[in-house]
Amino acid sequence: MCAYELSDRPSPLYITFTYACLYVISGAAQPLLMTLASEAGLADPTCQLYMAFYYIGPASIILTLWNSNEKSMSWTTLSKTACLAVVDVVAQTMNYTGSVFAGPTIFAIVYSSVTVWCAVLSRVLLGSHISCFQWLGVMLVFGGLALAAIGSASLGAHVFHGAMLITLGSCLHALMYVMSESIMNRGEKVSSRKYCAVFASVACFLYLLWQLTYTRAHFQELVLDPMTAANTSVLHAMIILLSISFASCVHSLTFFHTVKYFPGGATSAGIMKGAQAIIVFVASALLFCGHIGGAEMCFTAGKMAALVVVIVGLVVYGKATEIMKEYNAIETYDVEV
Repeated sequence: MCAYELSDRPSPLYITFTYACLYVISGAAQPLLMTLASEAGLADPTCQLYMAFYYIGPASIILTLWNSNEKSMSWTTLSKTACLAVVDVVAQTMNYTGSVFAGPTIFAIVYSSVTVWCAVLSRVLLGSHISCFQWLGVMLVFGGLALAAIGSASLGAHVFHGAMLITLGSCLHALMYVMSESIMNRGEKVSSRKYCAVFASVACFLYLLWQLTYTRAHFQELVLDPMTAANTSVLHAMIILLSISFASCVHSLTFFHTVKYFPGGATSAGIMKGAQAIIVFVASALLFCGHIGGAEMCFTAGKMAALVVVIVGLVVYGKATEIMKEYNAIETYDVEV
């Protein structure tokens, strides 16, 4: 995620809600656009052409650093950032390849688990404390993931494999978040704008390098021939790919503003993850069911049950996190007094 560095001045409420709405809508649009890319013959899993466009948008924010007075990153921090970018390339390749296999609804349900994966990995790697109610939220989310996995298995092997890819990808993506927080807040201080711009640029470079070394050599059989079979024009293909880039950029630009200013903190973050999943769930059923793909695009009771359990788990975890923050703040105040 990339974003401009935010000031400490309060943001007007209508602007904050606008950013939050754009964050939710752009997040929901991404798996839907990946489905359209697959239908248009643009989603060969070995080429990863759509992922190059996915990172082009956020990487473009590095242009805002040219006239910046910020101190340059040390080589140590830069190398750590590059390594995490490689991890995220693997994670997002797994996530969106899984989305193509499993469909956007299962993707939305499973990908919502990133929040609790962050909590678990923070506990394991950074020694962060997790309260009993936070663990309850974590267990509920994992229970929802188990329901999604069981449901995906009944839809075919390719859907189940896609769900497993998304699960592993979500865990790796959460690892990137946790380690990124450690890099930005411990030792050398790095602004979120600079860190994310460098991070996205490294990931974008890796994907573009893959396009030059692999996709170019197989462009006819893996891109042009599938496009022809799907009756996809070059203009149509570019609209889809640029839409992926635009949605990714908007999602990145609105992320930090929403986290910093939106009322409710972690509780609201969980609700917004759930809102994204619901939008994807409804949009897929209305737009794709019976028209694109198979049963993985349609509404089922199993998917609804998994979605409800995951959303409840996210809200429980978020509320428990807010309560723990308030308790810690009161305890710190009492100690100071």
